[in-house]
Amino acid sequence: MTNTDYEKKGYLNEPFKLFHLTDHEATHYSCHYHDFFKIMLFISGDVDYFIEGITYRLEPFDIVLIGAGDVHRPVIRSAAPYERIILYVSPELLTSYDAEDYSLETCFRNNGQHAPVLRTSSPSVHTLFKLCKKLEDSLSSKEYAAELYSRCLLIQFLVELNRSFLTDSFRYIETGSSNQKITEILHYINEHLNSDLSIETLSKQFFISRRYLMHIFKQETGYSIGKYINSKRLFSARNKIQHGMSLTEACYSSGFQHYSTFTRSYYRMFQTTPGASKKED
Repeated sequence: MTNTDYEKKGYLNEPFKLFHLTDHEATHYSCHYHDFFKIMLFISGDVDYFIEGITYRLEPFDIVLIGAGDVHRPVIRSAAPYERIILYVSPELLTSYDAEDYSLETCFRNNGQHAPVLRTSSPSVHTLFKLCKKLEDSLSSKEYAAELYSRCLLIQFLVELNRSFLTDSFRYIETGSSNQKITEILHYINEHLNSDLSIETLSKQFFISRRYLMHIFKQETGYSIGKYINSKRLFSARNKIQHGMSLTEACYSSGFQHYSTFTRSYYRMFQTTPGASKKED
């Protein structure tokens, strides 16, 4: 893969995975995305984190929340050990615990907008890190019902994370360095997925030339505009389907003009059909 070929990375064929990783040299990471949720508990390192056009300076005990389809990469600033715990969580697992009065996806939203880095001085952060370490230990256990126990610990971690978020134990980092124009374009795209988002329309909306728009968008996100929009529409449709919307309504409300185009693109992205993603009642 070249530095300009940013693709989906990582595969999740089970409800969740946990990795405890430490880099001891300044590794280069390319921009990429996943089709599942990613939670990173940052332990140490000299690291900035680029997510959807904005770069955040991380501090120990920050928790980074990356939604399915979000373009991201760590930027390693020095050879200081970069230690973190990473949780991959499938959308199906999160939606399977949805209820009328709560959702485990709540912490991934900030008034409807994704603001991905949580920071706190509250003791609750140590509780979360301890829970994650307990989960890590349980995954290598051979004790009775170890798999079930691990699942219970994961759910406890997610519940505690959402409780901390909802009680203001954590706050989102509201600012980071960014190309303001790209941030505005990304926000506009995500708010208008079911509208005309042609390059011509966007260039007029933001008063920049087509060529410059395509250049800076690729430079800042690693995506062509068309690929970014298509990916976001697919993730939007999948989320709607998993929350009970009909296939055709999810297709057209996410911005697709033709159902056959939608189903082909959906299969290429997720290696399954839209119908197979529908949440069982």
